[in-house]
Amino acid sequence: MADFEEQLERLIDRSEENFNGNSDSCEIWMNDVEIFYNKYLKQHSLNQRIHTLLFHRDYKAISACLISIRNDNDFMNKMNGVQMVNVPKYKAKSLPDYDVFISHANIDKKDLIEELYQSLSKLGVNIFYDKESLEWGDNWKERILNGTRKAEFAIIVISDNFFGREWTERELSEFLNRQNRNGQKLILPILHNITINQLYEKYPTVADLQAIDSSKYTCDQIALMFARQLIKRLKN
Repeated sequence: MADFEEQLERLIDRSEENFNGNSDSCEIWMNDVEIFYNKYLKQHSLNQRIHTLLFHRDYKAISACLISIRNDNDFMNKMNGVQMVNVPKYKAKSLPDYDVFISHANIDKKDLIEELYQSLSKLGVNIFYDKESLEWGDNWKERILNGTRKAEFAIIVISDNFFGREWTERELSEFLNRQNRNGQKLILPILHNITINQLYEKYPTVADLQAIDSSKYTCDQIALMFARQLIKRLKN
């Protein structure tokens, strides 16, 4: 994630703290917002309002403005260096429908996947997640295979439950074939309650890819790591 967005998130998180009458903590936060405002926010349509609120030291109203700015996708894209590009209609079919496909064993939903999905969603990531993406009456096999073809990245959550299951194996095979064919980073592995040695035993090709361990990061941290990968891809 870009420096701008990281700083904005930190300011919003701090604004949600209860200062409990601690005027010093509140004043430090105000000063940090003013620095952030002068560095970035004079380009936003709320700049005059924030300027006035800073003068009156109205931290609750300033916090609300920061949240509104975070939800302004056009401004966030601009500050993150993401440019909108007009694509000819004949090329539109080749563009990804999803930023990421989450491949996982169903039994891991409650333990990790649901929370990861929520963390990614909070960042505005467009996700293929079977529980949310499949609708009543869909041919689920076709929809899943289409998702594997139309996602920019694949987060593969690999656990003991992942091994040997028909559709997790099928999804992984589809993504490996795509990655080998295109020569572009696609698979982002997460080890969930397994070791790298166990991964080597089952999927040596995947084990050669840099993986992260779910026990070492929160889902929010993983979502931020993914956002950085996505922004790099979009910039290119």
